[in-house]
Amino acid sequence: MKKVATIAIIILIGLTSLYFLETEEETPELRNPEELTELSSAVTEFSFNSFFRLAEDDENLFISPYSIHSALSMAYRGADGETADEMAQVLGIDEMELEKLMEDSLGLKHFLEYSSQKNEVAIANSLFLREEIPFLESYKADGEKYFEAEIGPLPDTGEPINQWVYENTGENIEEIIDAGPIDELVIAYLVNAIYFNGNWEIEFDEADTTERTFYSPEGEVQVEMMESEAEYRHGISEEVQAATLEYEDGDFLFHAFMPLEKSLPEFYQEFDAEYFQEMKPTNKSETVLRMPKFVLEDSLGLVETLEEMGMEKAFDSDEADFSEMVDLGELDLNVYISDVLHASFVEVDEKGTEAAAATAVEMRLESLPMALEFNEPFLFVIEEPETETILFIGQLVDPS
Repeated sequence: MKKVATIAIIILIGLTSLYFLETEEETPELRNPEELTELSSAVTEFSFNSFFRLAEDDENLFISPYSIHSALSMAYRGADGETADEMAQVLGIDEMELEKLMEDSLGLKHFLEYSSQKNEVAIANSLFLREEIPFLESYKADGEKYFEAEIGPLPDTGEPINQWVYENTGENIEEIIDAGPIDELVIAYLVNAIYFNGNWEIEFDEADTTERTFYSPEGEVQVEMMESEAEYRHGISEEVQAATLEYEDGDFLFHAFMPLEKSLPEFYQEFDAEYFQEMKPTNKSETVLRMPKFVLEDSLGLVETLEEMGMEKAFDSDEADFSEMVDLGELDLNVYISDVLHASFVEVDEKGTEAAAATAVEMRLESLPMALEFNEPFLFVIEEPETETILFIGQLVDPS
């Protein structure tokens, strides 16, 4: 008889001041960033495709597309058949061989972590696996090799995983799963974390921060507006004004685009990866730049959005194929993704950016309908349920 179980893949992302312990590991040899363009371009396409579907007219939104893409890539490694085809299409990696995807994922991870001397980035992966479940050795080996994931047993409660999340998001995300006992049907959490600590190349002087008006769709609001007069990359047209703020050494950039004639949803209709490349300002000159200080926190589900993007079979308990993750023959179960959750935090101030986020991709092993066969003598009763009157009672010993 089949059972029901669950895998949850958790990816924790954060741009935050770094609380990550320094290691004595040697810096890996970094690949030429031009060799990673195919994957980074896929992440960019995925970023806008997912964000614009999630954006609402009058609500703040903050997500980490790199986190979501990385989490789904880990799930994709365990997918096969049409499930893998759909996932690859949505992730923008349908033209990439699996081995190249994994090699480039590792290369991009290393480049993000080690390419900057001033801005700190750390990315970590961990696989919490229920020991009695037959995860394929090839899947675990690739997790260790290409995602540099630590593999350990699934704990009895969610608290150790939440503690890992808390410590690895600069103490910004306190809980990603229920801290109580982990349901016996949950068989794994695959966890990814990324951190970023970046100060502006040109910091804002706190003495120049004043209260000014911000014109939101709901009306005028008073905000703390930072101000700096310096050389910035900027551009303005009839449609949009744009500015680029550099973090130290220019290794990371903060782009801001404000439509002048359209609402954000109208602006998004023509905004894509190509438009983004075209609209990024390149000219640098003396500019008075004002930017509000802000803090955003968000949490949302992504299943509906991913389905709209074309990832459908992965969420279908009958049609999903994750046979490259688990030995389904031995387990006698089918694997599908049952939920994708995302939580985030970001703070922008005069010195730079602090942020954290967590993404949980929950995968469930769903059984077929239970089969009951009455092939031995049994008792049977015919009852009227409202009055609970037994009309007939009998037993069947030999139906022949």
